[in-house]
Amino acid sequence: MAILRDAPRRRSQRVSLKKRGRLVVNLASNQKLLPCIVVDSSKEGFRLRASLRVRRGDLVEVILDEPQSVIEQCSVVWIGKPDTKEFGEVGLEIVRPTAPQQHGAYN
Repeated sequence: MAILRDAPRRRSQRVSLKKRGRLVVNLASNQKLLPCIVVDSSKEGFRLRASLRVRRGDLVEVILDEPQSVIEQCSVVWIGKPDTKEFGEVGLEIVRPTAPQQHGAYN
C-alpha cells in the first residue's frame, strides 16, 4: 500500500502579473530572445506563457519589461502538458537573483 504525502506548500505568495516579458534561451548554441507573458510571480520564480521548446533543468533568463529591465536567471521546473490548461506554460525557479540591468543584443 502506497503512503500518500501532502504536496509541498509554496514558500511564498504568488502575485498575478499578466505582463509582457522576454525569455532568453539557448537553441543550438545560439541565444534567442523570445516574447512571453509572465502570468504570475513569487520570490522563488515565475509562471509564464510562451512558444518555446525547453526541458526541465534548462537554464533561461527572464527579462521583465519594466522601466528598468530586470533580468532573472532561472531553471525550468515544469512544463505544461498537451491537452491540459497549463499547455504552453512553464514554471521557472530563480537560481540566482539579479539586480536591474541593461541587457545586450540577442538574435
